[in-house]
Amino acid sequence: MYWKEVPVTVQAEDRDGQVSKQLDERFQHGVDTISMFDGSSNSDEYLMAWEWGQFREEEGSAEDVAGREVQRLNDGFPVDFVRRIRRLHSSGDRDPQPGAVDHWIE
Repeated sequence: MYWKEVPVTVQAEDRDGQVSKQLDERFQHGVDTISMFDGSSNSDEYLMAWEWGQFREEEGSAEDVAGREVQRLNDGFPVDFVRRIRRLHSSGDRDPQPGAVDHWIE
């Protein structure tokens, strides 16, 4: 799940059920900071901005797939993502769609 372009939760599903895992707290803290500078905190816009990104097929159990994706995002998403998004927002170049900054993942 994304809040605008920021990933926050990973979900995977297999025949045994669904698994959801939260990313590191820095992602939620980033969402809170970004919502303050873009003016969406404490508004319907904040609530409406939560959405699932693209689903894709992966090999393995839901638990394993979710765990790998959480590790990939926690390890690969830039530490300075809030600063980068603020810069894009200020310049008018921000795309707040889910996955819009996934190319930043190393």
